[in-house]
Amino acid sequence: PKAQGRMIWNEREGGVFVAANLPPAPPGHAYELWAITGGTPVPAAVFTVDAEGAGGAGVAPLPGGRKADQFAVTLEPSGGVPAPTGPTVLASK
Repeated sequence: PKAQGRMIWNEREGGVFVAANLPPAPPGHAYELWAITGGTPVPAAVFTVDAEGAGGAGVAPLPGGRKADQFAVTLEPSGGVPAPTGPTVLASK
């Protein structure tokens, strides 16, 4: 409940995502950031956090110039997946 995330985003340039207070991912897992566009999640970045729960990633612009309506973070297998399979741990409004 204390986890927080911040996204600095520019549709043409991409952005930077930072997270705080996330628990370390279990072995074999990492956090994956998703850009939600037209209701469809698009993989944006895979990241880990340090022992204090801080982490983040640079994020490229979405393919085809698509607009991000929302961002979310899920817990996924290390290396990421093409579509979310794990629980959502953070989501933008």
